Amino acid sequence: MTQRKVIPVSVLTGFLGAGKTTLLNYILKEQTDYRFGIIINEVGEVGIDGKLVETQAEDVVEMSNGCICCTVRKDLVKGIQKLLKKEHLDYLLIETTGVADPGPVAQTFLNIPQLQQFARLDSIITVVDAEHLETQLREAEVATEQIVLADFILLNKVDLISSEGLARVEKLILELNPHARIFRTEHSRLNLGELLDVNAFDLDRRLVVDPKFLDELKENYHSDITCFSFHFDRPFAVERLEAELQELSEKSKVYRSKGFLWIEGTPCRAVFHGVNNRFTLYWDRLWEKEESRSSQLVFIGKDLDRSQIEETLERSVA
Repeated sequence: MTQRKVIPVSVLTGFLGAGKTTLLNYILKEQTDYRFGIIINEVGEVGIDGKLVETQAEDVVEMSNGCICCTVRKDLVKGIQKLLKKEHLDYLLIETTGVADPGPVAQTFLNIPQLQQFARLDSIITVVDAEHLETQLREAEVATEQIVLADFILLNKVDLISSEGLARVEKLILELNPHARIFRTEHSRLNLGELLDVNAFDLDRRLVVDPKFLDELKENYHSDITCFSFHFDRPFAVERLEAELQELSEKSKVYRSKGFLWIEGTPCRAVFHGVNNRFTLYWDRLWEKEESRSSQLVFIGKDLDRSQIEETLERSVA
């Protein structure tokens, strides 16, 4: 019987809206040397990211609701085992939620013998929003943990911050993790040859920093970050929606918002992305003839008021 090769695994992590899915899409589009297996974990009842990943031949397992490293850890192992049964896979990518501590994901590969014979942890890759990192470090403990555990840090969206601000953010990162290699990126783009299959994860170094790293799994940080999902079976008036969402972003701490939209008077479905106070709406595919049209939206942030968001959306319906 032929011995199966041990395939590398990269964990993609980073706070809400940093650019993890953008990086995943970039890897799938640009790196043709590998046949990827993908595990995506989301926050919220509505599965958005899995539908937005630009994948065709790759196998995508979209995990159940919650954090990949705590409430769905058993599902994570099952998902990994399912993908590892595929004979044609060369590489496994795991994208965590924006509020996940990547440590327990790494521990999964180090503590479970039946995975070690098929897969090895190659690296923990953390994507960081250069413009908003300082605020995120103050407000969410998990943002710090994502940096501390990284082998590679993509300091992303550097085009949105001044050179002085960028130097300040890099200094903060190096104080938290002096061992990680930092890449300055726009739209999560970089030379993938320096990022993938490079054996960057160093357990010995990790144990020097955290001697209890392999001990019992840590609790994940949830704090006061909340997630709300909404479904509308009436179309939105696009100009009213944009104005209402902008006002909402100024009044609330919405870290991340996303969804598919039914816009009045258009034959195409719209895709909606929001990161902090920036929103993007672009046209997706045509609605199918027999398809039931509707809108699905997810909002993730700190101390969010569900009724306030729902009222905002109701005012935007045509």
